[in-house]
Amino acid sequence: MKKISLTIDRRILVAATALVVGLLLSYLAPVAEQGTLVVTGNPAQICPFIAGAGSTSAYLPKAKLGIRSINGKSTSFVLSPRSIVPLTTSALLVDSNPGTSLSYSSLASLGVAVVPCTAGDPETWFIGGSGGLTSKGVLDLVNSGLSESVVEIDAFTSKAAIPALTVKVKANSSATVPLDVLAPGEESIALHLITRTGRIAAFVLDQRAKGLRSLGVDYVKPSDAPHNSLFISGLYPRRSEKSGVASALRLLNPGSLDATVRVQAISADGRFIPVGFDGVVVKHGLVITIPLTNLTTSSLFGLQIDSDQPILAGALTTSGSGDFAWAAPSTPLTSFTTNFGGLTPSVAFIGSTITVRVSGQFISGKSFNQTIQGSEIALWTPKAGVKTVHFTAMGGVKIYAGAVINTGGLSYIPLTSGAVSANTALPFNDVHTLTH
Repeated sequence: MKKISLTIDRRILVAATALVVGLLLSYLAPVAEQGTLVVTGNPAQICPFIAGAGSTSAYLPKAKLGIRSINGKSTSFVLSPRSIVPLTTSALLVDSNPGTSLSYSSLASLGVAVVPCTAGDPETWFIGGSGGLTSKGVLDLVNSGLSESVVEIDAFTSKAAIPALTVKVKANSSATVPLDVLAPGEESIALHLITRTGRIAAFVLDQRAKGLRSLGVDYVKPSDAPHNSLFISGLYPRRSEKSGVASALRLLNPGSLDATVRVQAISADGRFIPVGFDGVVVKHGLVITIPLTNLTTSSLFGLQIDSDQPILAGALTTSGSGDFAWAAPSTPLTSFTTNFGGLTPSVAFIGSTITVRVSGQFISGKSFNQTIQGSEIALWTPKAGVKTVHFTAMGGVKIYAGAVINTGGLSYIPLTSGAVSANTALPFNDVHTLTH
């Protein structure tokens, strides 16, 4: 009996020793832990194409970028030998890069239409356009993905919201919807788009004509979500009472409460409230368009729009030459790079204290580097046509910027990046050794 007891005691001792050794080894051995690696990158951008008389080109921040047509056929990128790419039949997808490409259309007898190319957003607002009798405009939905996309479209008018319309867009293709189908007979409209599945970049082309006479063309620039404070910078001036230039402000209140809105104009002539814009009431769910009557400034100007309810806004300028341009609020400028393709833009910056570094190349190839400074508003116009230009806000103060194109027609470009860098979380195994 003693021998059996001794054997059992030894087994217990061996088992206990093995358990302790195992725990010790597991504690000292390398441990594989699953963590998260955050990778920052820039999404590809879509440049829209306008069919019809005239020409459309994509202005890329630089050459040697990957590009492909969104035509339902090829999905392979090729390197562009130049930074200006003519578009002939379809929209263009530009491979990821930190700059913003532009789509520039010069349309015979119509004017020019310029818009930043964009990666698209799951939710987009357009405060502008018309579904009236003169409307020839369209909503262009571009699907650069490899699966079908579904988009829900809500149209707002000066009378009521219109029931949502759902549109399907095939993979690697585009679809257009006339604005007068979305809001028939309505002059003041706004659109809210939600991409339910897939990847869509949306563009609103506002084109108007009366019989054979053109009344102008431009892209309605997209807007972010509703806010209580909005800033529109870089609006073309009406310099005298006899000028043929006229501007109007369009406002949408998408909420459930009426909004009281105050508008201030900011120009080299000072900051002031235009007549009738100190306490404008915008009914909930409705769109209103208010002419900026008797607003004259000596140079480019901006608007600061404050509301007690989150709202959206757009500004329309009609030139005396029969063209018009749509502007949208911009986000605060940080760093913005784009190719103006040899154009000579006029840029306005608004903010309490303005310091912006501007560098780039003239069309001649000569480089420039300068700092723009000011208070409330500062203006910059290059002395000759420019190619790729870099804008960098300095000083940590919010600055809002917009460019005016006034060659061959009128168009606005908010200096808001069309390729915001995105963070992607990737899992990985982090192997490390604990030492004591």
